[in-house]
Amino acid sequence: MTAALARDVSETFAMAVTTDTSNAALALRYDQIPYDALPHRATHPARLATAAALAGHPASPVARCSVLEVGCSDGSNLIPMAVSLPTARFVGCDLSPRALAAGRRTIEALGLTNVTLVEGDLAALAPVHGEFDFIVAHGVYSWVPPEVRDALFALAAQRLARDGVLYVSFNVLPGCRLRQAAWDVLHQHVDHIEEAHARLDGARALARLVADGGVATHEADQALRAEFRAIAQHSDSELAHDDLAVPNDPVFFKAFVQHAARHGLRYLAEAETQTSDLAGISDAAKNYLSTLEPLAREQYLDFFRLRRFRQSLLVREDAPSGATKPLGAMHVSANVTLTAAAATSGVHKLARRLDPASGGGGAVRKLLDALVANQPAAYEIASLEETLHVGPFPRPLEDVLADAYRWAIIDLHVHPSGLTILASDRPVASPLARLQARTNDTVTTLLHTQIAIADVNALRLLPLVDGTRDRAALAAAVKQFALDIDPSRAAHFVDYAIEKFARLGLLLAEGPAGTASAQ
Repeated sequence: MTAALARDVSETFAMAVTTDTSNAALALRYDQIPYDALPHRATHPARLATAAALAGHPASPVARCSVLEVGCSDGSNLIPMAVSLPTARFVGCDLSPRALAAGRRTIEALGLTNVTLVEGDLAALAPVHGEFDFIVAHGVYSWVPPEVRDALFALAAQRLARDGVLYVSFNVLPGCRLRQAAWDVLHQHVDHIEEAHARLDGARALARLVADGGVATHEADQALRAEFRAIAQHSDSELAHDDLAVPNDPVFFKAFVQHAARHGLRYLAEAETQTSDLAGISDAAKNYLSTLEPLAREQYLDFFRLRRFRQSLLVREDAPSGATKPLGAMHVSANVTLTAAAATSGVHKLARRLDPASGGGGAVRKLLDALVANQPAAYEIASLEETLHVGPFPRPLEDVLADAYRWAIIDLHVHPSGLTILASDRPVASPLARLQARTNDTVTTLLHTQIAIADVNALRLLPLVDGTRDRAALAAAVKQFALDIDPSRAAHFVDYAIEKFARLGLLLAEGPAGTASAQ
């Protein structure tokens, strides 16, 4: 044991644990250790509307929707939505002045007029902001005191439109019990330490010691050692705002649903609907689940999966309900599962799962290959066979697609965002990605994901792809800044880079011709 660690241990028994959960304390923690804010694809209104439609809930049209994000940090999740949906309205609120200031600088740099960031308690959101079609609370519910959880649901009950959708992510039991055991150990060790970075250093040091501390008393306890091993590798943000967060209260799904019901809200579905599928569940467990009502089924599914985390959708108790939206009215695109399979020559295995009699070939295989070849484009299902020249299928196409979606092979969309895979002579990249590329190698796509651009020359080119330059002008610019490209190959490089930008979901569609959409 190091001298510093030994000193920490002795001080642990001499000093009181601090568990201040006031707004001021929470804001200070986020200012001391910045939160790694990211775009969360499942929270995009288009994704939420799709999940709601599949659950029989007619959400508002996405193009002109209103969205509130509580705990928005620097807007890394909200601002890309505002870029991709210019006629929609976005409001974010947070307690951290530093994070909000950074977000406002980005908004100003982009010239956005459809997004507003507000400093303050979610319970005090001004009436002037009106009601919302979508409310997003990612990383809030488990990490705030009980009174704030109440305030969140009270806000939703008051401000959610009648057909609105509330997204709430939270740590869930029973899976988080193991994590709680590790968290409790770390808190015992570092809660006496006031300086934020010193707390992280102390937690990591102890996590490493416990992870490699020897043979556990019981074989089953090796899982806890693995938990400490993972914690030791966590980023400062993960360690400070999840592992060492105060509060951090996982709950059973049943308790979450009951809490929502007390505020006039009811459970609708999971944002990632595939997580409620029974794939991988034993036949005996499936038989048991089939005897349960829907809410009980979800709770017992958590038991069988030992689930740790949920992304749940809630609606008002008086919200309209209807039939599940027909797939024929949606769009379809390749999922990450399908693209990964294509990279390892495994598409035939997915095709065989969807159509066992084909042996991995046939019309289903051709469809999957076509979606991969045109990724990230999404195609209207009603005209899919004609557009991609596939079929006839061994069973109704919608049944094939329903299974493919349930097994996370494809993505479905009620509102595909405007991007193109067929760039014009004057291509236009996302303004947010262009801004980010000036200072960072990680940019946000029109698919509401982040990607890293390793090619330095491509990164320098991206800010110039703003529609004011044709490919010849872009090639001329490449000749000026490129370090390792033969000037005679500049035009070739531009064509190559633009194609890559399109396949990464960075190029905006400019009109109906040559345009395909995805979200």
